Amino acid sequence: MKKLGIVLSLLFLCTMVGFTVNKQSSSARISISKIRRQCSTERKARKYMKKITFKVWDYRGSKKVTKIKSIYVHKRVAKKYKKAFYKIYKGKEKFPIHDVGGYNWRGSNHSLHSLGLAVDINSNENYLIDKGRIMAGSLWKPRKNPYSIPKRGDVVKAMRKYGFKQCLWGSRRDYMHFSIGGY
Repeated sequence: MKKLGIVLSLLFLCTMVGFTVNKQSSSARISISKIRRQCSTERKARKYMKKITFKVWDYRGSKKVTKIKSIYVHKRVAKKYKKAFYKIYKGKEKFPIHDVGGYNWRGSNHSLHSLGLAVDINSNENYLIDKGRIMAGSLWKPRKNPYSIPKRGDVVKAMRKYGFKQCLWGSRRDYMHFSIGGY
């Protein structure tokens, strides 16, 4: 009987520890499938969006100046995106951003932009290529064009630090795109 009590106590303790660990780790993760259910229509998705405002570097003529940008993103990732943009702004490159987009309903909740989980930076100078075909943007020339995002530059490092991946997988290269999951 005493052994049964010890086993039950250990089982209870393991269950509680496991529950706590799972509870903490799941709250830190973003469930894209859950967000897809929340954002099943444009009207529902808008309820979960939060406006974030941040400083960026850009050019006025040949001089770099501070500008203010605002985008909408899902409230679950708003603080992380804000921190990432702050880190980009404070970076040694003073990477210029003239164009940034976040939430954009695209007819369904399949796009991470429709969920507010993705941003595009300088979309014309950081193209999307799929199977060798340019699908969006007109160039990608890091170090030659100041708006093109270098592979190991401040933008990529800042986004990665806060959990956002650039969409570079398979034959798809979306140099402008940063999201949870990287697609």
